[in-house]
Amino acid sequence: MKKKKKNRSGMNLKKELEDIFSMLSLCSDSHAENIGREKIKSTGKKRGRPPKNPCRALIPLDTAKIRWEYQREYKRRKRVLERLETQLQQYEESDEPEFRKYLARTFGAEQTLHRELAEQIHLWQTRYEKIRFLAREHHMSKERYCFSLHPKVTVELDFWGVLEKELQTFWESGRKTCEEETLEQEEFAQKLRSSIFGNDEDRETEMDETEPDEKRDFEKVFNKLFENLFGDGGNASEKEPETGELKKLYRELCLRYHPDRIGAHDVKTQRLWNEIQDAYMNGDLEGLRAIRSGIELESGKAELSCSEIDELILDIEWSIQEKRSELRSQKKTPIWGFASWTEQKRKRIAKDIKLEFEQDARMTRLQLQQLEAELERLLRWRPKEKKHPISQGSKKTKAQLRRETMDNLPDLFDF
Repeated sequence: MKKKKKNRSGMNLKKELEDIFSMLSLCSDSHAENIGREKIKSTGKKRGRPPKNPCRALIPLDTAKIRWEYQREYKRRKRVLERLETQLQQYEESDEPEFRKYLARTFGAEQTLHRELAEQIHLWQTRYEKIRFLAREHHMSKERYCFSLHPKVTVELDFWGVLEKELQTFWESGRKTCEEETLEQEEFAQKLRSSIFGNDEDRETEMDETEPDEKRDFEKVFNKLFENLFGDGGNASEKEPETGELKKLYRELCLRYHPDRIGAHDVKTQRLWNEIQDAYMNGDLEGLRAIRSGIELESGKAELSCSEIDELILDIEWSIQEKRSELRSQKKTPIWGFASWTEQKRKRIAKDIKLEFEQDARMTRLQLQQLEAELERLLRWRPKEKKHPISQGSKKTKAQLRRETMDNLPDLFDF
């Protein structure tokens, strides 16, 4: 009986151990699952998330409404610009000419006097600037340079003629110096080329397919680098396509809007024609492109993209800001709207205009007197005469002078 109890207790212990090991194995599995879930959370890959769509196909959009909005904005800003240009054109073609006629009719003598004084001031200022320039180039003061020209003055040639002759001689010497520098640069370039590529003078004409391509390319690169260093063109090859396109576009627009082709211009066409001429004279290729794009957009012959229309709107907005600033400055002038003034208003401002002419004449005379006095001072200047110093041998001390005085006194006992 005791043996059976021992066996039962052993069986029970065995079962308990198996239960413990099974519990430990379950705990380890659950811990592993928790670690796996934490890794999934850290990487951001959750279970049940739908995969991303790998499709890269473009979806066509209907931009007709968007383009229509851009076109409407373009036309609205264009009307604003035309209104500003009309106001400025009215000022330039009506107000300014009427005011000039009024001044010529009412203040003709004052205008003539003002013109004569201005010409005299310009003459004296030009002479003073010539003296100052030549004196600086000769490393002398203005006074000493004018004094150096006095010996060259003759009866036939006065001081101002001598000054003009000296200035012409200076420019000719400077031109010769530039020509000599150019020749020296050419000689240096020839020596450098000959030292690198040999003494073959007719190298460009004899270059053929037998010469290695690498050596030929190196010579081209060297010539281009040498031209860039000495300022001989540089980007001329890059500017040639733009110049060709500029001329082609200008010819196309001229054939479309020339007066001999379409007849007399109205206000709008004349303004467009002036813009074309200004853009071509300034070499503004982008401006000519914008003009052509605007013409095509208004005519409806070509459909521009939204980005192109937006660029045109930005250009018009920039022009609007310029015209507004110009219009504000013109409105500040006292002659804005002069063509529509009444006769009474013109008589009221006549006194102010006359007073202004008198003040200008007084200030101009004062300035002219100052210039004349300065030039007269320069022409009359003479260097100071140097005093000859007393030699050391002839210099006497006080004791010697006292002794000579005492010797020259008469003796009283001789009487």
